[in-house]
Amino acid sequence: MSNILVADDEHAICMAFSRMLRQAGHRPLLAANAKQAMEHLHADRVDAVFLDVRMPGMNGLDLLERIRADYPELPVVVMTAYGTMDTAKRALELGAFDYLGKPLELTRVRDLLQRALYRPAPETLPQAALTDAAAPGSAAQLIGQSAAMQEVFKLMALLADNDLAVLVTGESGVGKELVARDIHRYSGRRKARFLAVNCAAIPEPLIESELFGHERGAFTGAAERRVGRFEAVAGGTLFLDEIGELPLTLQGKLLRVLQERQFERVGSHQPLELNARVIAATNRDLGTEVEQGRFREDLFHRLNLVTLRIPPLRKRVDDIGLLSSHFLQQAAAELGKRFIGIEPAALDHLKSYAWPGNVRELEHLIKRSVLGARGPVLSVHDVELPTAPGSEIADGHRLLERLGQAARAALRQATQGGAIDAADGNGPFHRLVTFVEQELITEALHLTGGNQVSASRLLALHRTTLRKKMRTTGGDMGGDDETHKNG
Repeated sequence: MSNILVADDEHAICMAFSRMLRQAGHRPLLAANAKQAMEHLHADRVDAVFLDVRMPGMNGLDLLERIRADYPELPVVVMTAYGTMDTAKRALELGAFDYLGKPLELTRVRDLLQRALYRPAPETLPQAALTDAAAPGSAAQLIGQSAAMQEVFKLMALLADNDLAVLVTGESGVGKELVARDIHRYSGRRKARFLAVNCAAIPEPLIESELFGHERGAFTGAAERRVGRFEAVAGGTLFLDEIGELPLTLQGKLLRVLQERQFERVGSHQPLELNARVIAATNRDLGTEVEQGRFREDLFHRLNLVTLRIPPLRKRVDDIGLLSSHFLQQAAAELGKRFIGIEPAALDHLKSYAWPGNVRELEHLIKRSVLGARGPVLSVHDVELPTAPGSEIADGHRLLERLGQAARAALRQATQGGAIDAADGNGPFHRLVTFVEQELITEALHLTGGNQVSASRLLALHRTTLRKKMRTTGGDMGGDDETHKNG
C-alpha cells in the first residue's frame, strides 16, 4: 500500500481521488492547502503527490518548489484547470513528474500514478532563467486548456531548452507559427532573433538565395552581396513554414545544412557555420509526400525527430470559450469598444460549428462580430457563422467520427440478439446498416439545421433518395427543404 498525498482545495476532487485510491489499495492523504500538505509530508511517508496549482495561501508551484528542496526524489504531479505554456514550463522546470489539465480523466490518472510509483522519477529539467521572457498577454501566445493542448504545452516545455529539430504539423490556422514562437520565447535563444520563412510564398528561383544568401555576381541581377535567413538569424530560431512546398532541389541542400551545420552563399565556396535552431511546419502529410516522391525521405526523417501535432479546433471544443474571450478583448481594444463578455447562447453557437479554418477563422469571426455588435455583451444575434463549402467538409469529418462510434454500438447490439433467420431481413448486417443510416441522416440534418438540400449535399445523396430513406428509417426527422439554412 502506498501513501498518496492529494493537495486540492476542491472537496469534490479530493473525494474522487480518495475513492479511486482506496479502490486501488492505496491510502489517500488529503490536504486543502499548502500548510496541510507540508504537515502530511513531515508526519507521513508519502510515495507520490497530486498537487493543484491554485490553492488558498501558497500556490501549488511554490509548494512544488519547497517539496523539491526537501524531498528531491518524490514524484509530484501538477494539476490545473488554467493551464498555459507558462504553467507547464515552470512546473517542469521545478521538477514535476508530470502535468495534468482539468477536468481529470481517471483512467489517465491511474496510469500516471502507476508510473510514478513503480518507475524512478525523472531528473529535474535544466533550469532556465526567464527574467526577460515576455509576460503573458504581451505577445501572441498559444492559448488552450483542453487535455489535447495540455499535452502540446508539456512537450513544448520539454523542447524549449535544447536544439533538437522540431516538425510542427496541423491544419491551416491551428497556430503552428505560435508554437514555434513560444518554443523560441522560452528557450536559451530568446534574446536572439526569430525569423519566419514561408516556403510557399517565395518564387522557386529565389528560395535558395533567400535562405542561404548570395555573393555579388552570383547570377544575373545579383548586384551586391545578400545575407540569407540562415545567416541573419545567427544565435536565434529559423522557422520554415510550409516545408512541404520546398522544391526537391532545395530539400537536398537543406538536409546537408541540418546534418553538417554549415552552409554556403550562392556563388561562394566559403562555408559558414549554422548557429540557429530550425523549426519546420507543414499542413501536409509528409509521409504521403515521401511515398509519392514529392519529399525526400532522408530529410523527412531528419525533421521528424520530434513531431508536435497541433489538434484542429473541432478536436478541442473546450478551448473555444477561452479563445473567444481572448479574441473578444483583443478586438474590442483594437476597435475602441468595451465588452464584458459573451452570452452563453452565443458560445454554444460557436461550439456547434466545425471550424475548417481553425483558430484563425475563430479570431476573424470574433473580430467581425465585435465590429457589428451594439451592446457590451456579444449575443447570439451578433455571431453569424459561415456557410461556406469548406464548413461542409469539416462537418463531414466530424460526422464520420460520430458514425464510427454508432457503428460499434450497433454491432454490439446486433451480436447480443442471438440467432436470427437471415431470410427475414433482420440479421445483424441489416440491423447495423439500418441503424447507421438512421444515425447518419439524423446527424446530417442536425448539422445543416434541418435543411434537406444541404443534408443531401453533405451526404452526396440525391434529395429524393434522402427523403425516401428518411421515411424508411424512422419517419421525417428533419425540417423543410429551404428553411433553417443558417442554423
